[in-house]
Amino acid sequence: MMGGIEEICYGILGLPRGASREEVEEAFRRLKRESGDDWDRLKEITWAYEALTDSRTGAAKEGNDGAALTVSGNEDETTLAGLLFPPQMKVNPFYFWGRCLVFVLLFIAGVRLMVNLPSSELAGHSFFHNVSLPFHEAGHIVFRLFGDFMGVLGGSLMQVLIPVVCLVAFLKRGDAFAASFALWWTGQNFIDMAPYINDARAQQLMLLGGVTGQDVPGYHDWNNILGRLNLLHLDHTLANASHVIGSLLMTAAFIWAAIILWMQWKNRDR
Repeated sequence: MMGGIEEICYGILGLPRGASREEVEEAFRRLKRESGDDWDRLKEITWAYEALTDSRTGAAKEGNDGAALTVSGNEDETTLAGLLFPPQMKVNPFYFWGRCLVFVLLFIAGVRLMVNLPSSELAGHSFFHNVSLPFHEAGHIVFRLFGDFMGVLGGSLMQVLIPVVCLVAFLKRGDAFAASFALWWTGQNFIDMAPYINDARAQQLMLLGGVTGQDVPGYHDWNNILGRLNLLHLDHTLANASHVIGSLLMTAAFIWAAIILWMQWKNRDR
């Protein structure tokens, strides 16, 4: 880094030139807390910290004496609150209102799924069911490698794991709004499974291939799963539990996305 820029960065952080890694990290955390809702100040100190970080990291790679700066592993504020609610840079109004539209559509769809109990079978006829269906079927193939029981369970397992993987990936990219959608999708899949679990004893749901579990013995995943575990008598209880878990995850996703949109609204381009 050029000397002049380095001096500016240290000045923003209120430190003398050549301050240690620990001093820089401590100053960054303190100033970030003090900045509150002052987004311009937050961006300024973040830029200064990251510039010094890149400079020291590059120097370390070239064999210079400077030690690479890294974010402290015990910085709970960054690893939790900072991960879920990262600073929002100025957002183009087009993207912001597009995200608001997505939020409204998902909110309407989510509430509709939440208020209909597993016995209504609405989830199995929704657009999102068709999105998850290929992952469900792929799960049977992938988890078959771990035995017949896991092959049966793998369909439902995969349709929950895929959105969780997306959630982690979006968080690693720092895209909290997309991560909140992945959390919503996870909840939707729990609700999507509920009618299937609820039908474990009755086996009256029309399954892929145009048949029911009664037509083809052993074809109904959850009759197979709960039957092997001697838990068929709990099918309605487990279905309701899956529905409740999905509803809670969706509600958390709504709150998370709303906070992110509020943060972006305060810092949007005007």
